[in-house]
Amino acid sequence: MHTDHPAPATVSSRSLFWLFAAFAVTHAATNLVRPMVSYRALQLGVPPEGLGLLAASFSLAPLVIALSIGRLVDRRGEMLFVVGGTVVMAASTFLIAIAGNVALLTLGYALVGLGHLVMVVGTQSLVARGSAATGYDRAFGHLSFSASVGQLLGPAVAGFIAGQGSPDETIRAIVVAGFLSLAGLPLILAIRPPRVGRPADGADTVTRIPLRSILRQPGIIRAILVSTTVLSAIDIVVVYMPALGEERGWAASLVGAMLAVRAGASMASRLFIGRLSDRFGRRLLLIVSMSVSAVALVALPFASSAEATLVVMIAAGLGLGIGQPLTMSWVAAEASPGTRATALSVRLMGNRVGQIALPVFAGSVAAFAGAGGVLAVTGVIVGISLALVSGGLASRPRRKAEPE
Repeated sequence: MHTDHPAPATVSSRSLFWLFAAFAVTHAATNLVRPMVSYRALQLGVPPEGLGLLAASFSLAPLVIALSIGRLVDRRGEMLFVVGGTVVMAASTFLIAIAGNVALLTLGYALVGLGHLVMVVGTQSLVARGSAATGYDRAFGHLSFSASVGQLLGPAVAGFIAGQGSPDETIRAIVVAGFLSLAGLPLILAIRPPRVGRPADGADTVTRIPLRSILRQPGIIRAILVSTTVLSAIDIVVVYMPALGEERGWAASLVGAMLAVRAGASMASRLFIGRLSDRFGRRLLLIVSMSVSAVALVALPFASSAEATLVVMIAAGLGLGIGQPLTMSWVAAEASPGTRATALSVRLMGNRVGQIALPVFAGSVAAFAGAGGVLAVTGVIVGISLALVSGGLASRPRRKAEPE
């Protein structure tokens, strides 16, 4: 069992509130721009099977530098990276808005992914440092709830602005996403990070600990597999629902509403995750949530009407909302002293591997099975992932969060 630092380097409840609010705003911007990138790509002549490669660009640069970012956060503190990542997200979103070809569109989307990773690693590490009073499951549940707020607002705003999805409307929505990213900066600057410095030995440990040592810590690989599968499935839904809507003749506003419904269901499932985890344990929560997710995704192509699709999207959202916060708290609880940001970045590396591999695979499926086939296959993959990890899932956290 690991022992945390005795220094009381915690974040105030007020600062956590502003952090969660900023996280919601920046996620609204990200989830506004992502479906619009799909529409913009289709407008620039990218076939549906090429959307998987575009989606992979969001994760490629973050995959390469995630571990280095985590170590830098552990050594230098989180705020620089939370602010810097947000600025990069805003600037690259404006680049997407002016992109007149697929190459520039892909570059801008990759930079959005890079800024998003930097911001997320800093934020998650700051939450881990400031969550002693509530426990990791609850704190990361609230953080994920904030992300769900953004995932709810982003597609809804996108659908409202984009209307029927014309090129001018799509570009206008992307520009709004850039300004929305900038709107998160005042909230971030209201945060008061801990003044207590990190111990010098913690910084030294960060530079020495190899990746294989982190992966050998109990439960880390299983947590990464669950996180990767769930997040990749969410990405597939975001990327391929517009394509499914195109196949069925649905307006962009309707697809945006469906994505917002999915995000709203995830938000509901995350709000009480701390209580649910305390009562039922992680193992049962993860098994039930992943099972529901798998069944819902497989059912999506068979839900022929818009009403039936909305019902299935609610079920998918409820299931997909559980995995991310539980794996965050799982990894943070298992991390060695002074390496939480590094361990969380390794988890994000796993996420990015899935975000690259699964969309590319999905693109090949879309070539002959269409968007509905992609969603169904993704559900099967979620089910296979559950079968691989369910036997070794911890029913409860190995340890409670101690004061830091």
